[in-house]
Amino acid sequence: MEEERAISVRVQSLSDIARLAVSASPMAPMPVYRFREGSRTFYMVQAVYKDYYKLYGLPIVYYHVQEEGEERAKYILIKVDEAGERVELSDRTRPGWIAVPIVNLAERPSFFPEA
Repeated sequence: MEEERAISVRVQSLSDIARLAVSASPMAPMPVYRFREGSRTFYMVQAVYKDYYKLYGLPIVYYHVQEEGEERAKYILIKVDEAGERVELSDRTRPGWIAVPIVNLAERPSFFPEA
C-alpha cells in the first residue's frame, strides 16, 4: 500500500510561517510544528483547502528551514503596528503580541518529503 503524501511548499521566512498560522484560523492561531534533522530546524504549518476543486481535502504543508533554530522557544510572536511587522521566537508570550504555539515533533513526519 502506498503511503499518502502531502504537498509541501517551502516559504522564504519564519515570518511567512507566522502569518500563515495567524491567518488560517479565525479564532486562534494554528500551531507551528517543529522538528530537527542534523543542524537544520524545520518549522511547518498544515493547511487543507476545502474550496479549491483540484486540492479539495489535500493537505498542504508550508515549511521553512533554518540552519540553526532556537529550540527553547515555545512561541512565535507576531506584532503588526505602525512600526511594521515584527516576528520573534520566544519562550513566553507578551502583551500586545499574537503568540503562535510551537509543537515539537520527535522526528520528521512520515508524510513530509525528504530534503
